[in-house]
Amino acid sequence: MHRQISALEEVFKLLGNRKRLEILHLLKKRHLSVNDMAAMLGMNQPNLSQHLTMLRQYKLVEVRRHRQKAYYFLADNKITKAVDMVYQFLQEHHGLEAQALDELMFPIVKDPVCGMRLSAVEAFDSVKAGGRVYYFCASGCLHKFKALPSRLKTVKA
Repeated sequence: MHRQISALEEVFKLLGNRKRLEILHLLKKRHLSVNDMAAMLGMNQPNLSQHLTMLRQYKLVEVRRHRQKAYYFLADNKITKAVDMVYQFLQEHHGLEAQALDELMFPIVKDPVCGMRLSAVEAFDSVKAGGRVYYFCASGCLHKFKALPSRLKTVKA
């Protein structure tokens, strides 16, 4: 039992990082290149590569190379299911706000910055601007959107 607890402790330490959780979230249903992830997360490539190396060491993600690009994907979706279960626990027992009804009724949205189509329920975050709600795949896109002049936000998307 000691070895199991030690292994769990190491995985929870690994998951105890916001950027690594975002990476897993982005890879939940797609393969992405390092360049794509760096743009979506608002990170530089060396920093992202360090996080990806750690996730690969624990066999949470895998990489495939196609020509000059490396594409990352989840080695097994069980880890994101576990993260989702922890989030559901927090919602139920610690009062985290449940998803809005409109998100459940209209689940597919488009990130206004990178153009990625994603489920509103699984969006990293959302912002209301110009009378609309905008959904984002990751923190980098959210920060880029917030940096846009407000006159552009009503036209974009």
